[in-house]
Amino acid sequence: MQKLHNKVQLITYADSLGKDLKDLKFVLDNYLKKAVFGVHILPFYPSNGDRGFSVLTHKRVDSRFGNWKDIATIAKKHEVMGDLVLNHIASKSTYFKDFLKNGDRSKYADYFITAEKFSRRFEGKGEVVMGFGPVIEKIANKIRKKDFIFHENGVNKISLKKIYRPRPGSPFIDFKTEDGQTKSVWCTFSRRQIDLDLKNKDVKKLFEEILELFAQNGIKIVRLDAIGYVVKDRGTKSFMIPETYKFIEWICKVGHEKGVLCLPEVHYHHKHQAKLAKTPGVDYIYDFVLPLITLFTLYTGATKNLKNWIKIRPQNQITTLDTHDGLPVIDVKGLMTKDEIKFTTSLINLHGGNAALRASGSSSKNVDVYQVNCTYYSALGENDDAYITARVIQFFIPGIPQVYYVGLLAGKNDVIKLNRTGIGRNINRHNYNLKEIEKDLNKDVVKRLLALMEFRNFYPAFDGKFTLVESEEDNLLILRWDDDKYYCQARINTKTYVCKITYLEIDTDQEKSFIV
Repeated sequence: MQKLHNKVQLITYADSLGKDLKDLKFVLDNYLKKAVFGVHILPFYPSNGDRGFSVLTHKRVDSRFGNWKDIATIAKKHEVMGDLVLNHIASKSTYFKDFLKNGDRSKYADYFITAEKFSRRFEGKGEVVMGFGPVIEKIANKIRKKDFIFHENGVNKISLKKIYRPRPGSPFIDFKTEDGQTKSVWCTFSRRQIDLDLKNKDVKKLFEEILELFAQNGIKIVRLDAIGYVVKDRGTKSFMIPETYKFIEWICKVGHEKGVLCLPEVHYHHKHQAKLAKTPGVDYIYDFVLPLITLFTLYTGATKNLKNWIKIRPQNQITTLDTHDGLPVIDVKGLMTKDEIKFTTSLINLHGGNAALRASGSSSKNVDVYQVNCTYYSALGENDDAYITARVIQFFIPGIPQVYYVGLLAGKNDVIKLNRTGIGRNINRHNYNLKEIEKDLNKDVVKRLLALMEFRNFYPAFDGKFTLVESEEDNLLILRWDDDKYYCQARINTKTYVCKITYLEIDTDQEKSFIV
């Protein structure tokens, strides 16, 4: 199956560059024709929250944005990425509403993970109980009675300590059924998002049907949202366990059968990302190390950490600096020291102002234990040269670059939206109308960025061989690409933010250079 073209992609919501998908197509066709080749359209399905990620159904396009024909039309000119939200379904979905109405009699009752179901996993004679190894039934029952009795919230303290999740507290949330029963149901993120049991064959069949629908409407690649959380097993951390990798292999196999590429979205230690990059069926992974390690490089001028990452990182990556989520922190552990991480996050908050501090951690409605909420432009103190330097680094290291729509327009923190909603991530989720887009496209920093994106898209050497040119100067980064005939090289001063690009001109075969 044909891979993605090695050209710049845009990340946007259906209603963030204009009011709907038709406006998005207008912006792509009229303003970004040469700068953007692929487009990741964040969840465009009906939902009941979380900016589309509380999906009611993947099988329809939210009527406020358009319809499947609009998606297919964009896909005729652009490689479209869609989100497959596997881990959970909206609390107001047909499936969960039926469960609340009919309880255990619901035909969808086994779609979800209740405390009762979770407590039954790995129980029984001769099976593994809570990670203690093979035990006889008598001893297992004794252990359960003494130490593993479920609390009111559906999970015991020892199980809770093992579970890895991006929110504090128990993953089990109580819901009342119409007949008066209390059901504790697993919700990784919030009570609006009910986790699905991906061991259920009917749930798996549902996602097979969705992938078929995606393929029919021109979606080239799916982002497997929050894929690390999809398998829950008692006695484990229920995150990126061996069964998770098996599930990823399965969903990628199904995707390939339908003609759709797969990109798992996982925030985790970089060693596990390297393992994921080699998992059968996985086409690409995200480089979530790059955002923070680039900020540290530009804050200090020191290139050692970044050079080390460039040398060891997997090659089949989608590179990002900014996304709809916050700036990832957990991904750089082991590549930056605790003091370096603390220094970097402190400067993000300093540059982003009190708003960035209020938008992250326990101060906001969405508690992110592994992210800092701030636009990338604001994180760099709204310094045009520093921002362009960050993009040169992103575009010149191996991988397919994605640019978030706010970053495309060098957007500042949206303090008004943050104050209005109290949702931390909204600081980086401003919705632009067409007049705002036209105005911001005329900003000098945006013109420089678009020119750089066009160079990245059309210069042929980027499909050739990459070299990190050795340099003894700590604040100098030299990145080079060569193919059979052409070459280009970025000489980046990470202290002064001067970036000089040298290349062999296609028409004249003369060496040219320019300061970005």
